[in-house]
Parts: sequence; C-alpha cells; structure tokens
Amino acid sequence: MLNYFNKLNFRQKIKELKNCKLIKKEHFLNGLKILKNKKIVIVGCGSQGLNQGLNMRDSGLNVSYALRKKSIDQKNESWLRAKNNKFFVDTYESLIPTADLVINLTPDKQHSSVVKKLQLLMKKNSVLGYSHGFNIIEMGTVIRDDITVIMVAPKCPGTEVREEFKRGFGVPALISVHKKNNILNQGLDYAKAWAFSIGSHKAGILYSSFSAEVKSDLMGEQTILCGLLQAGSITCYKYLVKEGHDSRYSGKLIQNGWEVMTEALKHGGVTLMMNRLSNPSKIRAFKLSQRLKKVFSPLFRKHMDDILSGKFSSKMMEDWNNKDKKLISWRNKTKKSMFENSSSYKEHIEEEEYFGHGLFMVALLKAGIELSFEIMVESGICKESAYYESLHELPLIANTIARKKLFEMNVVISDTAEYGNYLFSNKAVPLLKKFMINLKYGDLGNLLVSNDIDNLILKKINEKISSHPIEKIGKTLRKYMTDMKKIKFNL
Repeated sequence: MLNYFNKLNFRQKIKELKNCKLIKKEHFLNGLKILKNKKIVIVGCGSQGLNQGLNMRDSGLNVSYALRKKSIDQKNESWLRAKNNKFFVDTYESLIPTADLVINLTPDKQHSSVVKKLQLLMKKNSVLGYSHGFNIIEMGTVIRDDITVIMVAPKCPGTEVREEFKRGFGVPALISVHKKNNILNQGLDYAKAWAFSIGSHKAGILYSSFSAEVKSDLMGEQTILCGLLQAGSITCYKYLVKEGHDSRYSGKLIQNGWEVMTEALKHGGVTLMMNRLSNPSKIRAFKLSQRLKKVFSPLFRKHMDDILSGKFSSKMMEDWNNKDKKLISWRNKTKKSMFENSSSYKEHIEEEEYFGHGLFMVALLKAGIELSFEIMVESGICKESAYYESLHELPLIANTIARKKLFEMNVVISDTAEYGNYLFSNKAVPLLKKFMINLKYGDLGNLLVSNDIDNLILKKINEKISSHPIEKIGKTLRKYMTDMKKIKFNL
C-alpha cells in the first residue's frame, strides 16, 4: 500500500486540502431519514465507538457492535463496555454480512487487518464509515468498488462527543465521501445522517476531504491540542514548585486552569480569554505570546512538514511494527512526571484566580492557537477546519485533563494522537524550560500587581488580538453554535 496523498500531483493535493464547505442547518431537514430502519454495526467499542453508539441509539437508530470472537470469548474491555450499556454484541461473521452501514472505529494501527476482513464480509452496495481517514490517506487502503466509503470525524475525544450530546449540544465534525467509492451517489446523505445522529449539526459540520481531515487532525492534536497542553502542564508545574509554591495548589492550578481558561475560547475566542485578564496582565500576556510564537514557530512548522510529507506516519507505523516500543516508553515516562503524581488540593480556587495566577498559561494558549491556525492555513487547509482543530477542540481536550490529569487525556484520545502528542511534547518541554527561566514575578503563580497602563499600547494590542484571522472566522462559526452550553465548574 502506498500513501494516497503522496500519489497526488501538486494541484490535486492543494485541491483536496482546500476542500471545505460549512453545511447550513437547513440542509439537515431530512435528519436521520436515510438511516431509519437500517442495520448499523460499529466495529470496536473504545472511546469513540461506545460514545458515538450511545448518541446514535439515543437518536433512535438501530446500533449493534461487532467484535473479534476472541474479544467476546475473553470478555475484554470492549465487550464489557458494549454489554454494560445494553448493546447487542456478536462476531464480525455474524453481523457484518447483513449490515447496511459498517462503522470502523478500531484504533488506526488495526485498520489494515480489520478493513481487509470487513471487505470480505460486507454485502454489495453497503457503506463503510470511518471517523479518521488515516487508513485511506496515509496507508493507502483501496476499498472494494461497490462499497461506499464515508467519514464523520468529530473534533474531540469520544468522551466529549457524549458529554456535549448529553448537554443538548454537540461537537463540530468534518464529513466526507471518498471520491473513489461513491458508486450510488448516496455517500453524502449517509454521512449527514450519521453526523446528525451524534449531534454535530448543532455545532457545525464541514464537508471536506479525507486528505484535509487527516492532515489538519494530525497537526492539531500534535501541537496546540494535546502536545502543548502536556508540555505546558509538565513545565509549569515544575516551575511553580521550584519557585516555592505549594505543590498541591500548583497541581490544581495547572490541572483545572486549562479548562477554566479555554472555556472562554468556546464563547468568545482568544479575545474573550484575553479579556478575562486585567489590563496590565493582558499587555504582559500579549508580549509573552509574541515571544513564544517566535520560539515555537520552527517546531510547529517541522511537524506540519512531516505530516504533509507522510514522514510522521511512516515513522509511527515503524513503531507499530516494533510493538509500540517508543509509544509505551513515552507513556510510562509521562506517568512518572511530577505533575502527574501531584497530590490533590481540596481548597476552592476562584475562577478569576486561575486567570490572575496563570497569566503565562494564557499566553501559551494564545501563542499555540494562533501558530497552529496560521501554519495550517498557509499549508492549504481551509480556515474553518483550522479553527476547529486549533481553537474549538482545545477546551474539549482540557476537560479531560481536569478529570484525571494527563492520564485521562492520553487514555481517551487515539493511539495516533497519543504518539504524536509525546513526539511534540518531548521537543517542546526543553524549549519551554529555557523560555521560563526569564519569567517575572506575576507571570505564573502570583498576581501581577501593576497600574502601569499605556492606553495607546493597550488599544493597539486589543486591535491586534481581535483582528487576527482566527478571530474573524471564529465569530462566523460561533454564530452557528446557538445551542452551546456553558460548563459549570466544580473547583
């Protein structure tokens, strides 16, 4: 198998990366019609598999789970998840041949063997669904001509697909139809109905391409989403303890701080997050973020280049073939970090204190969001998709850290995201450590006490923040999110 994206010529690559259209709500008037009374089988019951299935069932669809016979016989975790949630479970051989829509939600590393088996079992003119296009794009898998291939890619971990749905909202999603596999011209209708069933129509659905989804998803999860949050958590905690702050307080400031700060992003973008700071703190955070962008720009660009070229994927697949040696080593190292083993802090921290004592964290978030967005867009990815990957998904990842630190984040994201997270954070931590040597009193852990405000400087900073391209597209996309709910913090 050869990398599908690399087989395209330059013009074809640009066309696929730029393929992007926001689907208006009125285009979902048919809702679930095409999937009503259809037999839907989800393959795999991990984080995405279980939570998408729960949403689909709550939306009135007929969902069951196909697992390997060995998994059923041994009653492994996937079997337990499905059975404990009262889903019907059976083998591939029993369920796949009569399924109308088969959704493959197994880990990326299993896709080659799983999809090979599915193609032998799927009936003629049935539909195969993915929630990430890695198998099609990076592994170059070719699907049987009569099978329609679609994708619905929620922009968050599976846990948050469920949590947002339970709040009466949903998470944005990219949907696509693989142009080589749409013989009946029904792929888009199936994808729209599937996205509708998990609640994504309430948050925003982009019609895109498999290529654009893969390249933007890999970039977002490696850099601003998982990678920078992990690197920031590890380095900020060490800095606070070294500066003499209570280790338990420091742990809570970091663990819950990301969630509190990024909640503002969902409702008002970087502008609102920065407005939560005092004016002197905003000026300081802006200046720090500009410096951080210069420091991190080469690393962000290196990751985007390796993703576009396929180098990242090939290196990761080498690790798959080496029994995940690097992944397991990095995972174990993260479990031993000081932040991950910090004791719990029982006292309440006010929401404003997170901002007041976390000025540097806000600056880091702003720098990472803007850098990720800018580099994706200049690489050909549409601004709507770059917004979802750089900004909107960020609070949904931060929510997982607030629950059980980095362990929770790395458990609920995919193995591919986890690998990329470690790859980036291992490079980012030394850069952050070096940068933080020059932090001043009030940047992290203490309140910046200052009345030194130059109104002209403040005016220019406010204008620069609000005029950034990610803020402009954010205003447009957030108008679509009229049902978005505010999280109630338990701090």
